[in-house]
Amino acid sequence: MRWAAPVIRVGGQADATEDSSDPNKTKRAWRTPGPVLQGLIAFAIYLIVFILAFGQALLQHPNVPRVGQVEVDPNFYIWAIRWWPYAITHGLNPLYSHQIGAPAGYNLAWATTTPTLSLLMWPVTAAVGPIPAFNLSLLLAPPASAWAMFVAARRLTGKFWPALMAGPVFGFCLYELAHSVSGQPNLTVTLLLPLAVYLVLRWWDGTLKRNSYIIWMAVVLALEFYTFVEAFAELTMLWVAALVIGFVIAGRAEWRKVARLAVHTAIAYVGAGVLAAPYLYYALRNYPKELTRQLPQFSLDLAGLIYPRPNRLLGMEFLRASAGHDLTTTAYVGLPFLLLLLAVAVFAWSSKLVRMLAVSFVVVVALAVGPNLIIDGRTVAALPWSFIWRLPLLRSAEPVRFIDFGYMILALALALWLAKVTESKLVLAARWALGTLALAAIFANLPTFAEVVVPPKPVHWTPALATQQVTNDIPEFFTKDMYKQYVKPGETVVIASHRGNAGMMIQAYTGFYFNISGGFINASLSTEDALPAQVRILSHPTKPREKAFRAWAKEAHIGAIIVERAWSEHWMYVFGPMGYKATTVGGVTIFQLQ
Repeated sequence: MRWAAPVIRVGGQADATEDSSDPNKTKRAWRTPGPVLQGLIAFAIYLIVFILAFGQALLQHPNVPRVGQVEVDPNFYIWAIRWWPYAITHGLNPLYSHQIGAPAGYNLAWATTTPTLSLLMWPVTAAVGPIPAFNLSLLLAPPASAWAMFVAARRLTGKFWPALMAGPVFGFCLYELAHSVSGQPNLTVTLLLPLAVYLVLRWWDGTLKRNSYIIWMAVVLALEFYTFVEAFAELTMLWVAALVIGFVIAGRAEWRKVARLAVHTAIAYVGAGVLAAPYLYYALRNYPKELTRQLPQFSLDLAGLIYPRPNRLLGMEFLRASAGHDLTTTAYVGLPFLLLLLAVAVFAWSSKLVRMLAVSFVVVVALAVGPNLIIDGRTVAALPWSFIWRLPLLRSAEPVRFIDFGYMILALALALWLAKVTESKLVLAARWALGTLALAAIFANLPTFAEVVVPPKPVHWTPALATQQVTNDIPEFFTKDMYKQYVKPGETVVIASHRGNAGMMIQAYTGFYFNISGGFINASLSTEDALPAQVRILSHPTKPREKAFRAWAKEAHIGAIIVERAWSEHWMYVFGPMGYKATTVGGVTIFQLQ
């Protein structure tokens, strides 16, 4: 006997998706794939669509670091993917690395090293290296997030096609794709957020018992903490807000149920706290004072909700000036989707669930705007709740990242909108037309990996070798193991390059064969050139600066300066005139200091 999964309908009640007493319905249900198979089908569809529409450029050279090589983040995460397995297998503290920032090292507790992703990709990293593992993670993260959203939406509606449409609203939203092509997996591995919603739906309709809910929610929360601490903090804030909103909307009849949910979730947080305790204890004991950077571009410009990117106006030239003023480039929702949300609220306001979603979306936007109200690039006023962004755990957070939860709410609203039962084919067609238009508006504004895999021509620096173009390829000095002839295992070197965070990426590629001085871990704790200060100042050399460099190099036991020639500037060869032996080999010039 096949049991139907209870579904929370628009009216808020839980009912069965099928009636087994009707033999015809039972026959039809037998032909329909079950929830697990539907989930697999949905994931396969999302993966194929994502690769064909956005990811083909990343598949062409999987062993080459191709994503945003002028930026620092992609190569940091390539390093992080290899760091956690390396630290664990060598008995090292994974929250502090002496392999970078040598000789002192770097505290990584407040850097987003995404340990869950690093450990998940460990087998891939061990088999083919950190660069293919990183590229694969970028290709899998959005489809996985879309799949998780599908699972939650299908649980909510009981219908495959509305849930299938809802998945990309979250998994393929501009927030997700913009950070994917920026090489930031801490912001794209977001599947745990819809899975938390799924657990709540299962508990609410009675198919997930108390203990199972607490255990699974604790696991989800702990995994989110280890994926991205900031997202965990945002999730916690919204949990509190959602429970308050739910308590107000539920009414007396369901107050006790909401209260039980709050208690069970609080217990799950305690369990997650126990699982996260080692990391949390170390992080709080080593809280850096430098985490202070609330800037306007980290908050939601309300115009960004409706203005697409300037290069995606689709002929609407009258929007160009305003789109150029918009400070937010990762929060586009589009007018069609806002109209859809309004329509859901208007036509189904009697539903407690719809009221819950509508109010929650307003709360998300209010948090995403940050400490100040910004419209069309102009700061209008300070907001009453701006004080929360001065709290220790949030003062370095980026409020605009709350919009990811907004996309999740919009996805659920779309699923409800499309799943609404109606006898009128015209009304049904109108619903699907608006839903398709809303989804198409989001897709039309999305970037692809093809936009970031070709390094742009240098703008802010002049290449030392005019005849050699910048390239994504790693120099043969490293790919053919030539470095082992010039650098001793464990020796400290500096890698000078205008490739973003080249030293950390190359170090990970070589399996931490050598230590590096310098490196970028985040904008608060390191500089974007990823160079030690004693090397950086030689871009304008003077005798005192050269003397300071010699003293530092001797004290820090720097064995060599390695210049990546394709990404080099003239000043990076200053070490030759300073008297250090230079050897040009395999696409680098190495100056041996010891």
